[in-house]
Amino acid sequence: MSFASARAVTAAAALAAAALCAAGTAQAQAQAQAQAQAQPAPAGGLAITVHPDQTGRQLRPGFVGLSFGAATIAADDYSSTDLAGFLRTLGPGGVIRVGGNSGDGTFWTSTGETAPSWATSGTITPDKLAPLAAIAHATGWKVILAVNLKHRDPARAADEATYAQRIFGRSLLAIEVGNEPNFYETDAAAYYADFETYASAIRAAVPGIRLTGPDAETNHSSWLAGFAAADAAHPDVSLVTDHTYPTSACGGQVATIAQLLSTASTQYENANAQAALSAAHQLHVPAAMTETNSTVCAGTTGVSDTFASALWALDYNLLLAQDGITSAEFMDGTNAAGCDPYTPLCPTTGDLTPRPLYYGMLATSLVGGGEFVTLDNPDAADVRAYAVREGGHLTVVLDDVQDPASHAATTVNLALGLPGLNHGSATTLATTSPAGLAATTAITLGGQQVGAHGAFPAPQHTPVTVHHGSTSVTVQAGSAVIIRFS
Repeated sequence: MSFASARAVTAAAALAAAALCAAGTAQAQAQAQAQAQAQPAPAGGLAITVHPDQTGRQLRPGFVGLSFGAATIAADDYSSTDLAGFLRTLGPGGVIRVGGNSGDGTFWTSTGETAPSWATSGTITPDKLAPLAAIAHATGWKVILAVNLKHRDPARAADEATYAQRIFGRSLLAIEVGNEPNFYETDAAAYYADFETYASAIRAAVPGIRLTGPDAETNHSSWLAGFAAADAAHPDVSLVTDHTYPTSACGGQVATIAQLLSTASTQYENANAQAALSAAHQLHVPAAMTETNSTVCAGTTGVSDTFASALWALDYNLLLAQDGITSAEFMDGTNAAGCDPYTPLCPTTGDLTPRPLYYGMLATSLVGGGEFVTLDNPDAADVRAYAVREGGHLTVVLDDVQDPASHAATTVNLALGLPGLNHGSATTLATTSPAGLAATTAITLGGQQVGAHGAFPAPQHTPVTVHHGSTSVTVQAGSAVIIRFS
């Protein structure tokens, strides 16, 4: 997302939601969250009823991923860190997407050519792709690689795709044709024409290779519909890709924790997901959020780098997955050149340091897999709740986004609705810092912290007693609990 962009992301949230939200489970949840602002939790606790027979979309392992700026690959700085260790901790099957605005300023060459003057973000060569390929092969992660569309050269893009296929092999998920083309194409139709030229050149060089698009910036969901309409006759993409940031730091805007955790942000996120899914449905392919994070324009200090971002990420990931989005890639994956506020992993001497956002991503991976099931939650604005069923097991996530400085713990009375559940095991995402939602340290998941090289000890679990299909759980304000029932 461009630093020059000054999109009023949150101001447009209500309009976007009204225009784009489609019927479905996620829309119902977003509406419930908005309505719940006027419906405080009932005395004696919050009653949530799970309906395990009402199944929805699949939550698959590997939902969370990372989005790198292409300049990170050109600099190759991340290869001196133990990125692979942090990916293994998140689990196999994740996606690294390489693109971003720096993709418009990077130059590809396989023959050692001198870079043109516009290549201010560096040069990518086959040797620069090899370290990332080694990491992908070692961890079971996949790679989406963007080719430069802003400086049009279909033959060069085809050459890069050829080498990418050779170097990444089965780890190459797809080639992304251009990043946020709304900045340099007049409209979706113009982008589609250039996309088709690139697609022809790339597929002539590498038959059967998969392509993604349109990757417009957040607040440009209309490009999804325009691209899908143009591509519908002869679909060329294997994955519809979009970008979403619920808050903005562009053009002097200032994001806040309250704004990030608000129902307006939830509605905006859901609206963008529904737009991507609508386009994907038209083309009979999946949809992914290949560039996303809390706050566009590199994040906001005191918001994007705080514990609030961990709670937000857990809720956001489950909301998108419940909608049907296949993955979410968080920008900027390592940002080897520095450490922007929204970066999940910051470079340190010889390694990476996990930020609060990484804990939210890791919490998502601990939820596991299965089918989302419906639940009734009368206070969804304050306590975000999700339920996932896998056979005879049920996992419930309770994410209390209230500020602990001004709110007490919530007792949640759960009616599980699934016979044969005898006990539960709870894992808590929390901070012991007095800063609460604004904390940047003292964050734990299951009582553990992520250590050097991504080492994560087995999380601690708290027993949860089940009586006749019901249980009560106390959730502290500003924390989240993942409970697996069996």
